[in-house]
Amino acid sequence: MNQPDPKRGLKVTIDPHRCIANAKCTRAAPGVYTLDEETGVAVLNDEDGSATVAQIFAGARACPTQAIIIEQYGRRVFPQILTPMWGDVEPGKGTDSA
Repeated sequence: MNQPDPKRGLKVTIDPHRCIANAKCTRAAPGVYTLDEETGVAVLNDEDGSATVAQIFAGARACPTQAIIIEQYGRRVFPQILTPMWGDVEPGKGTDSA
């Protein structure tokens, strides 16, 4: 029996504005992530499809700036987007009412 492909519908995006080129993703998932020599931005190397889901997530979890975004079927699965809690202050608005 054929097993479904766990990477089906998986899309990995690396935000070049958030990536600070500290290479933690390359140490967490060697060969899966590399740093571009010109820009210093992380790059996913999975053209042949050999990277496992565990390796992809390991590199994303290691990123201190959460520059690696993983979506499946158009829905973000990492990093999780947290909704504001009741009583949280909106950015740019203070807590002063005066």
